[in-house]
Amino acid sequence: MLNGMQLLDLMRETENKMLHLHKAIDRVSTEPEFKESVSVLTEVVQDYQGQLDKMKHALRNVEVGQQQHAQSQQNNTYQ
Repeated sequence: MLNGMQLLDLMRETENKMLHLHKAIDRVSTEPEFKESVSVLTEVVQDYQGQLDKMKHALRNVEVGQQQHAQSQQNNTYQ
């Protein structure tokens, strides 16, 4: 399982790939002969977006897990 920093790095890398794909889509979308390529690139972007959503969800769980651990330690200190 990835830690929070690894998830952030992976998210940045994925967002960077999506940015390049969006630029490619913008360039070829006006060309009728690239209609099929635009469809494929759009599907790839949607897949990346799904991966990003999963990573964001996992990152939220990591943050919550760390907060709970910190609270648990804090409670043990006060007892």
